[in-house]
Formats: sequence, structure tokens, C-alpha cells
Amino acid sequence: HASEDKVSVRSRRNMRVVFAFLALVGCASAFMSSSFAGSALATERASTSTSTITMARNPLKAMKVRTRRLAMNEKDKLRISVFRSNNHIYAQVINDAEGTTVASASSRSLEGGGSNKAAAFEVGKALAEAAKAKGCTNLYFDRESSNNKYMYHGRVASLIDGVREGGIEM
Repeated sequence: HASEDKVSVRSRRNMRVVFAFLALVGCASAFMSSSFAGSALATERASTSTSTITMARNPLKAMKVRTRRLAMNEKDKLRISVFRSNNHIYAQVINDAEGTTVASASSRSLEGGGSNKAAAFEVGKALAEAAKAKGCTNLYFDRESSNNKYMYHGRVASLIDGVREGGIEM
């Protein structure tokens, strides 16, 4: 029994050494593959690999949105983009020809929040005032933007009504 105990103790020690070595190699390889390695090759390799999963886009829908925007840009109309969350509503006037935001307004500046139609109407009036201050009077509502598609209903309709009441042609 004594010789068998010595063998099992040695094999346990050897196994511990092997596991420690494998853990050390695993940690080292994790650092070598990251951008912490400091070499230009590792940095380039880390920046070119992507791990995001994206859904396939519909090219016909994108073409439809682009052609509508181009047609409105030819008419010298700027675009109103709306984002609606559960608690607030945000709106921007965007100049697609220059790729800039001309004016913006949101319900975050209001005291009562923006989860109702009255707050959306006030945001629309504030957006109209900001757009008129920048000299924009002819706008169109982009209901179908790249990320969001809202029906002309509820808070969105109330925001657009506020823009119209503010003196902006739609």
C-alpha cells in the first residue's frame, strides 16, 4: 500500500503542475490575442474582427426610403425625424444634403415628461420655433426612417400638429 500511495501522490502533483501550466498558457494566449499585446499586428487583427450579429436588410425598402428623401430634397424640404420612447419624445429637423441637424426639441426639457399627447404637442411647437429661428419653413415628416417606423397616430400625430400650429408648412 505504501508504494501505491507514493504513486498516487506523485500523479496528483504532476496533474497539479499540468493544470497550472495549462491555466498559465490560457491566460497568456488571452492577452496575446487582445489589443493589449502592443504589437501593430495584434492591434490590427483586433480592430478588423467583428463579433456583431446583424440581420439582413431589405435593399428595396432602403431604395424606397432613399428615393423619397431625394425627391423631397429636390423640393428644398428638410426632414423631421421623430423618436418615441416610453417616457419621452424627441424630434429633429435634418438637412440630408449637408448631413446636419438644423434644429431639435425633446420632452426632456418639459416638467411633466413626454409620455402624453399634450407634451408631444408642446415639443412640436418648440421644434417649430427652433426651425423658424433657423429659417426653415418648408418641412416634411419622415415617418419611415432607417430604424423606426411610426404610424401617424397618437403622440407622433400630436407632435406634427404642434409643428403645423407653430407655423411650419408640411
